[in-house]
Amino acid sequence: MLDIHFLRKDIAAAAARLATRGFTLDTAAFQALEAERKDVQSRTEALQARRNALAKSIGQARAKGEDAKELMAQAAAIPDELKLDEAALVDIQGRMNAMLLALPNAPH
Repeated sequence: MLDIHFLRKDIAAAAARLATRGFTLDTAAFQALEAERKDVQSRTEALQARRNALAKSIGQARAKGEDAKELMAQAAAIPDELKLDEAALVDIQGRMNAMLLALPNAPH
């Protein structure tokens, strides 16, 4: 299996090396899958950051004796979105691994 970092760094070089073995790498499919992975992963990280910021805000509001119901309502919606994104990320990574397992080793 080829190193994913090599493909991410220089897909054209990887495709050229695989072509010497008579294998055609579908670079468009790999790049589309990689873009989808990046999008979902960044969205997941943003949701986690939002959840953490809300938790901190809720703690501060409670410490001051303020009403934190609105913040808690916002925070309650995040876990469902996060589960969906994490499931999508697992699916994307599974498809990417399947693609990588189908690739032959590149010649030196």
